Amino acid sequence: MKVTIPGRADRYLWKKLLRFCAGLGRACALTVKVRDGADAYLFRPKTRNDIFRYTTYFTKEEGTLAWIRHQVREGTVFYDIGANVGLYSLYAAKRAPGVRVYAFEPHKINFATLVENILLNALGERVHPMAIALGDATGYFHLNYNSLDSGTSMSQLGHSSLPGNREFTPKLRELVHAVTLDSLVDSGQIPAPDVIKVDVDGNEMKILAGMKRLLASDRGPRSLQVEINTGLRREVLPLMEGCGYRLDHCHFTKGGRAEFEKTGSYDNVPHNAVFVRQSERL
Repeated sequence: MKVTIPGRADRYLWKKLLRFCAGLGRACALTVKVRDGADAYLFRPKTRNDIFRYTTYFTKEEGTLAWIRHQVREGTVFYDIGANVGLYSLYAAKRAPGVRVYAFEPHKINFATLVENILLNALGERVHPMAIALGDATGYFHLNYNSLDSGTSMSQLGHSSLPGNREFTPKLRELVHAVTLDSLVDSGQIPAPDVIKVDVDGNEMKILAGMKRLLASDRGPRSLQVEINTGLRREVLPLMEGCGYRLDHCHFTKGGRAEFEKTGSYDNVPHNAVFVRQSERL
């Protein structure tokens, strides 16, 4: 719906009309309920990307859901770094009593949808949205938006390269303040994590470098899942091993599994790698 008004519309009838149109738009907004056994999740999709994410909630990354079910227990502190619109944050929050989720998402449009999804599902006491950019240094950097649509990915902090060294022209460049996870945890503003998920479209190494002190300490998480993009496996594994973690297993998205079966190479297919402390077993 599009309404054109004059520049001097500060009159009762114009305000009445616009309030009516705005209310009509809210009343007609699509709400989708996605069921998972006894649980249900509510969403209001705004874009094709939202629709894709909500309709593939329980099929796109079954391995991620299984890992969350196994690792999240009563009282768990879960960091979702690269939360996007919050699907895995919501899922983790419902797994057990007393779970606290910290959902990191600097993309402002995705963040707005993340907050809406938290409220739609009445999880404001469990899921804490964090519009904070994380990296390997504290300072000011440009967040380069690959898209301004809700549910999109591949926006980049401090550069405009996509996985595979592909350059893109940003739709928008926003100057943001980034911090390391080490400095954030050391500040005492949030509790140390028990479980961490990292999915940041190629910026994983910088974020891992910014949490090396945490990983090497006795406050480090018992398990991390890290998305490893093409060519980064040989960098991620040594860093994690140096911090006292071992690779437990890997899993793929639905499409990634088919690609891996063709190539048989982890180096050529993005995948999720699950790490645990070297002294622990899943």
